[in-house]
Amino acid sequence: MNMVFSGNVELARIHGLKNANVDMHSHLLAGFDDGVRRLEDAIEIIQQMKAKGLEALFWTPHHNLNTFPGISAETIEMHFEKFAPLIEQKTGIQLFCGAELYGSPPLPGKLVPLGKSDFVLIEFPLDIYPRYLFDLVYQIQIAGYRVVIAHIERYQWLFPVRKRFLKKTIDYTLMEELKNKGVYFQINYSVLTNRTKYQYLTPVLKDKKIEFIGSDKHHCEDNRPLIDFSDLEDRSF
Repeated sequence: MNMVFSGNVELARIHGLKNANVDMHSHLLAGFDDGVRRLEDAIEIIQQMKAKGLEALFWTPHHNLNTFPGISAETIEMHFEKFAPLIEQKTGIQLFCGAELYGSPPLPGKLVPLGKSDFVLIEFPLDIYPRYLFDLVYQIQIAGYRVVIAHIERYQWLFPVRKRFLKKTIDYTLMEELKNKGVYFQINYSVLTNRTKYQYLTPVLKDKKIEFIGSDKHHCEDNRPLIDFSDLEDRSF
């Protein structure tokens, strides 16, 4: 069974793309959040992505994060309008604006979905279960958006290890509860290049409970692999 990420396919359809070779999570517009600093580096990385089959890239800078108090929906859109046309001209890759919302109340007054879609990409604290999780999901949903939780492989609280009779198992209960609430999930491509480390995700990948994949690429030095779309087509369970 080849890997098909239905969320990437839907983003491609919504934006009129020829195929689903979409990277929907990146920080590659220069000089904004903790992503790439120079325009030349952004262009170089995106050209490398193109060589691996990329057709379209979503820029998803951090939003609602205390580290970057000056970032708002308005500044995100202004920065995108300033740099995206130049990068598209230099690389031939279509760029779409989005954001990676930090899941902490209160939510900003204006959210930034992924391009023309109603998907909102959101991240949460890595180590501590956010007690406001379901309330925040509900707030976003009643505002008319679909929730995509970013890089789920990073959340220890989402995949707790249970011990019983000296045997360790992964508890998927919380993930199932979120799925029942209509939540979507995203993994980074690094999950597929290091399957041994992330083998606990194999069951939910097989069951197609993870809809999105992205690189979460920030800059040249972050060691995060770029999506090789030909490799993605060849991979199976």
